[in-house]
Amino acid sequence: GQLTVYNYSDAGASAGAGTRSGCYRCLYPIRKAKASKTTTSADGCKSCSDHGVLGTVPGIIGILQATEVLKILTAETGTNTTGIMHNRLLMYDSLCTSFMSIKKPPVNVKCSVCGPNATIKSMQDSYESSSLTRGPNALPPPSKDSIQEQHHDDSYKEISCMEYQRIRKSGAQHILLDVRVPRQYEMCSLNGSINIPLEHLLDGENLDIIEASSNGKLPVYCLCRRGIFSVAATKRMDEIIAEGRRKGIHSVYDIKG
Repeated sequence: GQLTVYNYSDAGASAGAGTRSGCYRCLYPIRKAKASKTTTSADGCKSCSDHGVLGTVPGIIGILQATEVLKILTAETGTNTTGIMHNRLLMYDSLCTSFMSIKKPPVNVKCSVCGPNATIKSMQDSYESSSLTRGPNALPPPSKDSIQEQHHDDSYKEISCMEYQRIRKSGAQHILLDVRVPRQYEMCSLNGSINIPLEHLLDGENLDIIEASSNGKLPVYCLCRRGIFSVAATKRMDEIIAEGRRKGIHSVYDIKG
C-alpha cells in the first residue's frame, strides 16, 4: 500500500501558485504500451480492482489516510504543517510488516495535468489519454506476421454510454450482454440484460443463448464494470463471427467506459 498527498499547497495558495506538491500524474506519467512479443491480454489487466487485494491492507492505508485528512484540516487553522505527507511517499510492505518513506520528486513542469502546458483538463480528457494504457486496448499493434490472423479487429465497433442511452430510449430492439461475474450482476444490473461472464464467452460457452436472442437481426451491446472485459468480449465474438461459426449473431458493439 502507498500513502501521500497530491496537489497540496502548504502556503494555502491555489493549485499552480506558491509551494505546491505534485499531482498523481507528476509521479506516475501515462506510459504508452510498447510492442512486445511476450505481451499478453493478462499483462494489460493487472490491477487491484481486477485481481483483488489482501483486505486488511486497504484498512491499514485507509486509517492512515483518515489521519492525514485530519492533519490537513487542522493545518488550515494555523497548526504546523511540517508533518503532512505532501512531499513524501509512504510505502507499506504487508509481507515484511515494514514501512518505508521516500522523498517525492518536485512538480513535473511537463505534467499533462498540472503543468503550464497541461493537455488533460477534464474527466473526458483523462479517459481518452489513458484508454490505451491498460486492459485489452493496451496491447501493442499486431506484427506484420500476424496481420492475417488479426483481420477480424477491423470489424471492432464501440459506442459511448450516451449513444447507448439514446438506443434504449428509442425502444429499438437489441441484446444487452453483461459480462460481469454473477455476484456483481446480482448487486445491480440494467433491465433486460443477459448475464454471461467473460470467462464463459472466452471458452465459447452459452453462445447459443446470444445467437438465439439475436436471431441474425438484433445487434449485441457488451457491458461490464469498467469497460475492460466488455472490450475482450466484443473482440472474442467478432472472432467467432469472422470464422463463420455463429451466423445467428448479427453484430457486436462495446459500450465504452
